Amino acid sequence: MTSKEQKQAEKLLQRNGIGFHDIGSFSFMKRYYQMPRKSNLISKDKYGAGVLTLHLNKGTTKAIYLPLYRHPTAVIHYLLSREIPFENYKPGKREAGITIPEKKYHRSSLYLLYFASLFIVFAILGCKMIVSGILWGIIPGILSLILSTFLLCALLTRFGYLTLDNDSLTVHSIGRTVTFPYSSLRKVNFDYARERTFTYNMEVLDQDYNYYLYYIGRVPRRKLKEITEHLLQAGIDTTCYIETDKRYYQDNYSKH
Repeated sequence: MTSKEQKQAEKLLQRNGIGFHDIGSFSFMKRYYQMPRKSNLISKDKYGAGVLTLHLNKGTTKAIYLPLYRHPTAVIHYLLSREIPFENYKPGKREAGITIPEKKYHRSSLYLLYFASLFIVFAILGCKMIVSGILWGIIPGILSLILSTFLLCALLTRFGYLTLDNDSLTVHSIGRTVTFPYSSLRKVNFDYARERTFTYNMEVLDQDYNYYLYYIGRVPRRKLKEITEHLLQAGIDTTCYIETDKRYYQDNYSKH
């Protein structure tokens, strides 16, 4: 753990009024369920990416979202360096003779087409407005280009799919491919994205407890259980919270 990571983790804990001496154990990449109180029947469950649950010595729990800008890798490194138990990490081992078939998990996505169409429209519109040289058109043109940049970023990073073979897991997105040998992975978790449009998350912890987050909306949700089983066979602690009959977390009506 670096000094920078220590400062980042301590800053997060201080912001939540917690010292590392207060923490008995922690869970990460696991949903947090809280029973509604009589005074407040609204559920406070936490789901999706970056859920950190601190089990405090006084018998209570504190659940925190750790988006990437809150440096989840630094926080995990800090907690482990203080020898705080990682409660929901169960190391696995690949048994001899296990063969994982090579397969691509991919489906078409209307959201991908929708975002691509919007990107083209706003990019062309923005360029035309700026080139016109008219003052009242330049500002909307700049805003259109900013929006098109956001859409391009979403296209490049948030519509991924997966391939598995006997040795590795590969994440594919537009313009980028990332391969993880099974031997380099400790933990993988699948859950719904909190941004409903982008559908599913895949969280990854590698052997050095570095954290990675991928949006895999082009993976068929009915295949995620199959992927989970293959990763478990590969000796990776893998969990999946995605239900085959729910398109997103609060979808209580979809049965297809």
